[in-house]
Amino acid sequence: MNRRLLLAALRRPWIVPAMASAAWAFRARGWHRRPPFLPLPSKDYMRWRMETAYGDADAKPPLDDIAGFLRWSARMRRRMTGRSPAAGWAKAAGLLGLAGFAAWANVYGPEQESVREAVAGGGYPGLLGLSVLSGFNVIAAVPIVWFYPLLIEAGFEPVPTLATIALGMTGGDLLGYVVGTVSRDVFKARLIGFHWRVERLRARHPVLPLALVFAYAGFVPAPNELIVVPLAYFRYPVLGIMAAVFLGNIVFNTWMAFGVGWAFGAGG
Repeated sequence: MNRRLLLAALRRPWIVPAMASAAWAFRARGWHRRPPFLPLPSKDYMRWRMETAYGDADAKPPLDDIAGFLRWSARMRRRMTGRSPAAGWAKAAGLLGLAGFAAWANVYGPEQESVREAVAGGGYPGLLGLSVLSGFNVIAAVPIVWFYPLLIEAGFEPVPTLATIALGMTGGDLLGYVVGTVSRDVFKARLIGFHWRVERLRARHPVLPLALVFAYAGFVPAPNELIVVPLAYFRYPVLGIMAAVFLGNIVFNTWMAFGVGWAFGAGG
């Protein structure tokens, strides 16, 4: 069945988001403790679905059936959660617009003295404040490092710039941690069963969450609050979480700065 899903993804790449959503919705319990350590449905579950749909647990459904089911299940989950596809498109359009503005600023901003002076006028304190706002964002990631070439042309030094951005983003993530802590009492009654499972996972693998936070902050271009807020809710130590986030932010901003700098010919 896994081969059929892979084949469906290769032939119809537009269903990959629905496929990822379905994999997470039907993920097997304890997937993080067994190879290949991916949130995939269990083989028993997939055999049961084939049995109920085709009368044969070993059936190989047509690719059209797989694509149709994935689209249908994605629509049903959106209806249950009240999410609209238009909101996703609006977010994507906003990010594309921001990326376009960053490209314009990096290409044409350095040529305009007024722009360079405005950017340099805030200095590192201004950069720190903008980075905090960039870090505390639960809607979409807006990395200040996208403007790295413009910052360098305005007179900022590479190492202090990356350190300031990483520190500011960590400050924004700390605000997210506070939100998770404050919301604990609000949702405690609803999540008491899940809370017990998380505490058991924490007792068995105390370092695993910190490693996941570092990897997420360092390599996933998405808001860190998506992982920081839940960990705060479940009382993970603030110092450990923030240290992992800070190191991850350094890694993220470093590779992002090299990429953006290479694309626009900025010094590094």
